[in-house]
Amino acid sequence: MNTEIRYPELKPLNLKRNSRIVSIGVALPDRVVTNQDIIDAYNLIATDRAVQYSLGIKERRWAYVDQRLEDLMAKAARQCLDRAGIDIDRVDRVIYSRLLGDYQIPASSINALRGLGARAGIPAFDISSACSGFLHAMDIAIRFIDSGDDYVLVIGGGIASRGIQILKKPDPSTVFLLGDAVVAMLIGYTEVRHFLSSYIMTNHFLYNTTYIPFGTSLLKNDPAELDFDVFNMSVPDGKLILKGAVEHSRIVAEKLLSDTGLSLDEIDFFITSDQSTKIWEAQLKALGVPFEKSLSLFYKYGNTVAAMSPLILDELISSGRLERGDLVMMMAHGAGSSSAGMIFRY
Repeated sequence: MNTEIRYPELKPLNLKRNSRIVSIGVALPDRVVTNQDIIDAYNLIATDRAVQYSLGIKERRWAYVDQRLEDLMAKAARQCLDRAGIDIDRVDRVIYSRLLGDYQIPASSINALRGLGARAGIPAFDISSACSGFLHAMDIAIRFIDSGDDYVLVIGGGIASRGIQILKKPDPSTVFLLGDAVVAMLIGYTEVRHFLSSYIMTNHFLYNTTYIPFGTSLLKNDPAELDFDVFNMSVPDGKLILKGAVEHSRIVAEKLLSDTGLSLDEIDFFITSDQSTKIWEAQLKALGVPFEKSLSLFYKYGNTVAAMSPLILDELISSGRLERGDLVMMMAHGAGSSSAGMIFRY
C-alpha cells in the first residue's frame, strides 16, 4: 500500500432539501451456478472444498447467455417502484452504476427506461466506479434532490458472467468470484433528515489493482494481437484488494463518525462490499464491529460489483432485521482504488 496519498477532508452535507430511501428492488437470475459447475464446465484444476476454504463462496447466480441486461434492470426497478407505489414517469432522474453495459454508448439506463415502458424522456446516465458505484450514485441522488428533484432512481450491478460464458476462457483466479445481480433503490424527498453524512475518496496509487482491459488503451496495440481476454476482469494482486478495503474502511468510518459525532456503538448495522468472505471479515475486525451487526451474502451471490452493498441492505430489510429509524453505516470499495461511505437513518 502507498501511504503517501493525502485523503480529502469530508465536507458536511449542508442540504436544504432532505431525502430518504423509499424502497429497494432486486433482480437475480434464476440460474444457480455452483463451484463444481464451474470446475466441470471449464476443466479447472480445483475442488469445491478448496474454493470454499479460500474464498468463502458456495454458489452464485449467472444469467443465461440470451438473458438481457435491460430485463434485469427493469425487473429490479419495477419491484422497487411497485413497493413505493410510484409510477416510473414520476421519477425525475435515473442513475445506473455499471460494470459493463450493453454498449459503451448510449447509456444502459436509457434502455432500462424503455424496458419499464416510460412515457417521459427522463434524464438518465451511467457511471462507472466498480463496486463502490452504488454509493457514488446515492451521493449524487441526494444532491439532485437537494437541487429540486423529488424522486431519483438508482440502479447498480449487472451481468458480469457474460464474457466468461461466451468466450469460455476464464481466468482461474477470478472465475469463481463473479455473480450477476441488479439492485434498484428509489430515493425521495422528505422533510426529515435521514442522510447524515457522506464521504467518497480515491487512491490513484491503486489504479491498476483491478481492471478490465477493454478501452482506448487497446488502440496502442496491433489489432491482430487483440483477443477476447480484454473483456475479462484482471486482478494482478488480490492481496492488495484486501489491504485496500481494510485501510479505506478505517478512513471512511473515521471521517463519517467524526462528522456526525456518533460512535460506532451507536450504529445499528454496518454494511460493506464483500468481495470475498475474508475481505468482509477483515473490515469488521479492523473496525471492531460485532459480526451480529453486519451481514455478508458473498457465499451465495459472489461479487456482484455495484450490487453488493445494496443487496445486503435489501436482505436486512426484507428479513426484518433492519427497521425504520435504525442507523446504518454503509460502505463499498471499488477495484481497490475507490471507496465511499454513508451514515443514514433508514
